[in-house]
Amino acid sequence: MAIELQETLTRIISKSKVMVEKYHAIVAAKAQTDKENAEVRAENEKLRIEIERVKRENEYLRMAHSIAPTPETVAKSKSMISKIVRDIDKCINQLNA
Repeated sequence: MAIELQETLTRIISKSKVMVEKYHAIVAAKAQTDKENAEVRAENEKLRIEIERVKRENEYLRMAHSIAPTPETVAKSKSMISKIVRDIDKCINQLNA
């Protein structure tokens, strides 16, 4: 009887060690997944900001083409609009400061 209890205890201990090892592996995998998730979220935010910038630039170019249909006037209009946008951005930054 005592031998059977000892064998059962030994099996339980070995199985618990395996479970602890698996638990630590799962915790490490979760930490890695959380890190990758944070990196993907950061990249997603960067891409969202870039998309907004490109959309805004596209809209400015459309306005420039509708205002000035010839290539020379488009370049002048684009330059003027870019300067205006920079000035507006400066004003916004000064207001936020």
